Amino acid sequence: MNFLKRIFRKLFPKRPYILGKNSVIYPCVDMSNVNGRKEDLVIGDNTHVRAELFMILGHGGKIIIGDYCFVGRNTHIWSGKSIKIGNRVLISHNCNIFDNDTHPKDPIDRHLQYKEIITKGQPKEIDLKEEEVVIEDDVWIGANVTIMKGVKIGERSIIGANSLVLDNVPEDCFFAGNPAKLIKKLDNP
Repeated sequence: MNFLKRIFRKLFPKRPYILGKNSVIYPCVDMSNVNGRKEDLVIGDNTHVRAELFMILGHGGKIIIGDYCFVGRNTHIWSGKSIKIGNRVLISHNCNIFDNDTHPKDPIDRHLQYKEIITKGQPKEIDLKEEEVVIEDDVWIGANVTIMKGVKIGERSIIGANSLVLDNVPEDCFFAGNPAKLIKKLDNP
């Protein structure tokens, strides 16, 4: 992996992201912004990122993280459209967030995508059925959670560890399970 990180840093010597005041990107983080547009990968003020991979795919994508957030180790965020994370959001370790299918469902198209990735890099034109992901302010996402495309998580909600989030989560709710479902409403102010 260190070999790939060195190659990436040679290809993109400047930071491929915008970093807010007092924010920290830890050495374990790999920011793969294939299109190179800094405005497509924005990290707010006072945010600490230990995630392993932030990936903006070759055909598009955007990741916006608010102020006073934490993103834990070995978390992977893959964007082909848009992932917006609000302020004061805590994302624990080993989480995955996708706004796309990552690969075509058709096996022939999937193989062609794979061949293009290993020979030319991320495809510039591909339909991965992208749908925006929105995580609103003050959300807490437990360890080992996977959030799939098209999901909106409402303000102040909590997602329990090891959950698979396939559907929207209203504000002030505790959701958990596979698939995640309402466990209880929260008494937030």
